[in-house]
Amino acid sequence: EVSDINIAVAVVDGVTAGEMVKVFHSQDLKMKWDLSIEKSTLLEDKDELCSVYHQIQKRIWPTAQRELVYESHKQKLGEGDSPDWVVCNVSCDHPGAADGKLCRAKIEIVFYCQTIVSGDPSVRENVKCKIFYSAKIDPGGWVPAAAAKAAATTEYPKFLKSITKFAKNHLKDTAIEY
Repeated sequence: EVSDINIAVAVVDGVTAGEMVKVFHSQDLKMKWDLSIEKSTLLEDKDELCSVYHQIQKRIWPTAQRELVYESHKQKLGEGDSPDWVVCNVSCDHPGAADGKLCRAKIEIVFYCQTIVSGDPSVRENVKCKIFYSAKIDPGGWVPAAAAKAAATTEYPKFLKSITKFAKNHLKDTAIEY
């Protein structure tokens, strides 16, 4: 098993925690910014906050192509005008995604977002989102530890750049949601 815990922190101007979590959790939006995904299929909607997905990743040469089956749960934390939000993505088994020809990766991901407000909270320029991202990924199959670390070193910055750029552009002309 090759699985280090990778941690990243970022701050995004003009976006709230609720909005950032929506961009991360929504598969429709995720397919627009996450360039590592080839295909994502909804297997089950457990409720409005929790779903199960089967996701096929684009192949990263020279490794075998990977797939994931995971439960994604989002949750508002706290009350008040600007609550924190979290999304947890955890691998699971599901009858809708039998083992296929692809290598099955396993994940434990936490995407925690906190809104910071300075001034009038109805003005987008006065809000920012602090992201705490933690990922433990077992790519499955055989992958040299050095190759897994090298992939993480290049892929996590790409991920953060892609999601933050998309969120800012996607939300810039919309009403603020907390």
